[in-house]
Formats: sequence, structure tokens, C-alpha cells
Amino acid sequence: MKQKTRASSRYDNKYDLEQQATLLFEEDEIPLSPQEWQQLGELLEKSEYDHIIGGDANERHSVWVSRYFNDVDSPEALNVLSSDIEAIVMSPKMRGFYQQFTGTKKLCLRRCQANRLQKGDFIGEHKDQDSSPDYFATIVFHFSENYSGGYFQTSDSTGANSQQLQRYKPRARMALVNNCSVPHQVTTIEQGERLTLACFLSTSFSNNKTLPAAFKINRHHDKT
Repeated sequence: MKQKTRASSRYDNKYDLEQQATLLFEEDEIPLSPQEWQQLGELLEKSEYDHIIGGDANERHSVWVSRYFNDVDSPEALNVLSSDIEAIVMSPKMRGFYQQFTGTKKLCLRRCQANRLQKGDFIGEHKDQDSSPDYFATIVFHFSENYSGGYFQTSDSTGANSQQLQRYKPRARMALVNNCSVPHQVTTIEQGERLTLACFLSTSFSNNKTLPAAFKINRHHDKT
């Protein structure tokens, strides 16, 4: 994607997620400094992870998750690292960046979590809006690339690629944005480790309109 040259129009409302449901952004298109990327990576590394085998929309997974924000009832911070994560991903410059695909800077971080996948792990097909209909766009920041498998795969029922499977494999320090109404999954990791930070953005600050199922945690599987 080409950057606009005029600073005043850099983050105009450029993208319609109803027509182009999945977007990829290169590192130089994302207004995070190298220091902020490093800070986020360090926060993810020091986080504690649960092995999730079932999602809150009753989908099957095998993924290690550390949650910083969730909205089972209403959006809330979950641990001592939440404010540090929020300060970076919801800074004024990042809100301006999000405006190009959300249409506004007035955004709520309803959910935010690190996803760590190792050999044999996967994220089953689901729609983010099954967890909360207020989710609009999910931006996934990538922190690794030395792995095989682990494709972000969508079943896009919007736009020109209706009903076609699309596969994406962003490099480290890239970001993927997905329309939260679009079914997607992460295919099985064959080798290596895939580490991402997923931020679920919304224009709604209200309580969750659904009652998500409880996450299924594998209490007998220690992360190596």
C-alpha cells in the first residue's frame, strides 16, 4: 500500500471494510516507533498465557492466550500490563491511523489479547462478532515470522472475492486488519512460533449485547 505524501490527508478514510474486508499494512505504514514495537514485544514476552482449547463462541482452538482487555459484560482492563498496552495501541497517533478504516478516532478497545501458537496449535474458524456484535475491526500486530503454517485464512462473503478463501502471512512488524463480520481462522503451525497482538476496535462503549460462552482452558497442558 502506498503512503500518501501530504501529512494532512495521510489518514483520510481510505478503506471500506465492507468492500475490502482484510487489509495488510507494512511496518513503515504503521505509526509505531521501533521503540514502541520493542516495548510491545517485551510486554507480550512477560505476560502469562493460558492454553485455550475452546473459544467464547464455542469454536475449537489450541492457542496460548494472554488477555489485557475483555468485554464479557462491559469493556474492562484485566491485569497490570493492560494500561501499558493501551498507552501504545490507543495513542492519539494510532487512533488517527485506525480512522482510515473505521471512519472515526472515537474508538473503544473492547478486547485485546496476545495469541501465541506453537507447533500443532491453531485457531478454529469463527466470526469475532459472534463474541460481541459491537466489534467492528480487529487489528493484529505481528511479532514473529520464522514459522511455517499459521496462515490467517478468511472466508470472505463481501466484495469482489465473495465466498473465496483468502490466505495471509504477514511478516514481523506488519499488521493485518479484518472486518469482524468475516469468518476466519489461523491454520495449524507446522514449525516455529507465531506471536501476535489482536486489538478489537469498536465505536460502541456500551455493555456487551450478547452473553459469550466461557473460554475452555486446558489446565493440564504446560507451555514450553
